[in-house]
Amino acid sequence: MNIDTDFKLDDLTFIKHLKSIESPFLPKIGEVFEFVKDILNSRIQYVFPHYTLHNTGHSFRIMEYMSKIVSDVSKLNELEITLLIYSALLHDIGMAVSEEDVNLIKTDSFPFCDVKFSAMKKIMNGNEDLALQEYVRRIHASLSGRYIIENLKDNLIIPKLTNLDFAKELALICQAHTEDYDWIKSNLRTNEVRGDYSFNSQYIASVLRLADILDIDGNRTPYNLYKIISPKGISDEEWKQHFIISNNDKIIINEKTQQKKVVFHGKATNASIHRKILVYISWVKYELTNATALVNSMPTQYSLVYDTNPEINIQTEGYTFSDYKMTLEFKAISSLLMGEKIYGSKSLGLRELIQNSIDSCRIRQETEEMKHEFGQDTYQPKIKIILDIDKNQAIIKDNGSGMSMDIIKKHFLNIGVSYYNSTDFLLKDFEYKPIGNFGIGFLSCFMLSDEVKVLTRHYKAKNKYLIELEKGNEWTSLTESEDVSFDGTEVILNYINFIKVFENKPQNVKVFLNKYFLTDGINFEVVDKSLKEITKIENPIKLSTPLEKGFIKIDLKDYIKDIEGYALIKPKSEFIKKFDEINFPGTLYKYNDDEGLEEVTDFSTLNIDDYIVAEEIKYLSIPLVEDNFEDDFSSGMKFTNEDVDEVIDKMDRELTWISVIFPKDYQESLYDEIIKSGSSIFEKLGIEELQKIGHSDSCITKAYVKEITLFEGRKNNLYLPFDTQDKDSSMYSWRTPEKRKELFMRSVLIKDFRFNIRISASVFEINTIVININSRKFIPDISRNNIDSKAIDTVNYIVGKAIHLGAMDLMNLDKDEKVTLKNFVNNFFERKTEFEK
Repeated sequence: MNIDTDFKLDDLTFIKHLKSIESPFLPKIGEVFEFVKDILNSRIQYVFPHYTLHNTGHSFRIMEYMSKIVSDVSKLNELEITLLIYSALLHDIGMAVSEEDVNLIKTDSFPFCDVKFSAMKKIMNGNEDLALQEYVRRIHASLSGRYIIENLKDNLIIPKLTNLDFAKELALICQAHTEDYDWIKSNLRTNEVRGDYSFNSQYIASVLRLADILDIDGNRTPYNLYKIISPKGISDEEWKQHFIISNNDKIIINEKTQQKKVVFHGKATNASIHRKILVYISWVKYELTNATALVNSMPTQYSLVYDTNPEINIQTEGYTFSDYKMTLEFKAISSLLMGEKIYGSKSLGLRELIQNSIDSCRIRQETEEMKHEFGQDTYQPKIKIILDIDKNQAIIKDNGSGMSMDIIKKHFLNIGVSYYNSTDFLLKDFEYKPIGNFGIGFLSCFMLSDEVKVLTRHYKAKNKYLIELEKGNEWTSLTESEDVSFDGTEVILNYINFIKVFENKPQNVKVFLNKYFLTDGINFEVVDKSLKEITKIENPIKLSTPLEKGFIKIDLKDYIKDIEGYALIKPKSEFIKKFDEINFPGTLYKYNDDEGLEEVTDFSTLNIDDYIVAEEIKYLSIPLVEDNFEDDFSSGMKFTNEDVDEVIDKMDRELTWISVIFPKDYQESLYDEIIKSGSSIFEKLGIEELQKIGHSDSCITKAYVKEITLFEGRKNNLYLPFDTQDKDSSMYSWRTPEKRKELFMRSVLIKDFRFNIRISASVFEINTIVININSRKFIPDISRNNIDSKAIDTVNYIVGKAIHLGAMDLMNLDKDEKVTLKNFVNNFFERKTEFEK
């Protein structure tokens, strides 16, 4: 029988039972059903056109599953049966939001929920319909509770005692179908009393959850299963085509043991969908296990005698399926994720913990600022590292947002599941973007200590939690207590283990903290209890010393979004306006086949444009070995087995260098070349010509191709010199106290990042770059020591462009020079990125 089309309210097992005992609750049940049936059958489908049925048929099927789930309906009192009926009927009514509510939601004005629709719309890539559906789905159980209290309270009364209602309890039972079992134990009671009736809200909520999750067949896909399938692009039609649940009755009884079992019969023609079904059935097992565990200690009328392992009978067509599945070995995986193989140094475990504290403090700070009122104390982020040798404790303590039980279970204890990547967090739409991304950072604390304790309280909650963990052991202990005086989170480590990582020197801890973290706006301290000493950690991104003479400070946030920091540049050279201003090393010669090699003495006869090809002058740099060094050169050649490059490199200062320039059409023929007797580069440029200007008669030499790059402002009259670097060249020489170049992300140093600005105007020198990136679009790699190659290129590009724009605005340039630098930027930094202002 198809319950959607053929069943009526009077046909249902619970209703028949209430009729048989002439229950006084029946008239109100009928009134409520008539009041809500059109809403369930039409309004929900209007708001959720692509979801499977949440109509009265769904409610009826749940009631029938409930009647099979309970051990003996005759042992439940009338009010408990009535609550089961109402919960089945009303648990999804919150999905039928009114037009007024829809308008409030879409304008971020919905008072019932602090989640912004605009944030949901972002997550749904701008799809307003999907955003509305997901927004309402996430809170629909609470909305169901609101609907019950606001619209049905007068109907949900105890017969003959109209001043007694059970609307609040029913609202919580309906809300429970999307919460977890800890929520049920905390918010629902096992013995509520109304007049002559008592009822067990926890039991009713458990039965509702089980019945709801069992309502699956070829025509109806529960949301938890729909959620798995939909992102993969499987349409409803494909779902129905590839999978059929053939049994309506999913609960059977073992005649010998009288134990009930959930059974699924079906057929699948798609292995991918088959796998998703097995995931869903594992959720059914989870519900059975938790529901039976919850009711075990309750009186016998509430017993659930179930085999918690569902029986699966799925026939496959077109493929074969095994019972094997991939598993993870906790010790091996945790060892991999918390070791030096990822991070490179045990000390970086402290970086991960402090980073968590910074994220937590910044999130709380933003929340506090939103609700701050004039005259109230301003929230001040605080992070302390407490070294207590007497108690053998090293404590990382913050006054951040702390963790709720929900966060602890879903994310903290769930390795690889980052809270900051969760929809729950993203919907809060904070301006601050945490650096945490992979959900594994906390494991690194075991590089610092073999045992770890975590004390935490979410700042909006009353209860504090103590979590105790041990390296290599997946089992944890969790103790809950009420303590509103405790604030934030403490991570307690073994001091001996911890300080050993820092060579048993507390001073090394302070040096580490000063290097790896920006402290702007954070009260950051190291408390050494044995020395009774408090050291303030101060490493601001702001320039903390007066600007040295000759330097120019560029505030990078003026040019780049979601970034703070600065660059210091120093004017280095002038624009090129005449040929003799070009810096050729050594004596300059010019060459052509007619005149041969000729020293340049009158630069006024040279036009710059005659020698530039594609913004580049190629020339030869040639070392001459004069007579007084020919013995040393010859000895070097013998010692290096004729390696002329090595000898020239070692004797660089003893050799006399010349530069030779060539007309445009000669330059494409230039290449590095050894010059010796009998060879020549061009017709009149060989060893003999070099000997005429001072080169030894008995030594070879080598010509090296060099380039000078010039960007044209006005032909022959104004050129901007610039430098280019290979993509893979490193700038380790920059990382000195005098030339600080550091990249931070959300105040944490990315230690292996190297700035490599590939094209840079030579009229200034980049002395310092200190940047803190706040954009979530830049994410460190799993080690947090660097970012991926694409992000590296982007950072260098936007920073290089910003520095040139800043130089154009702040350097003392005349009008033509400024125009030339602007054209240079437009030419070499023409790409507009999403990060630029």
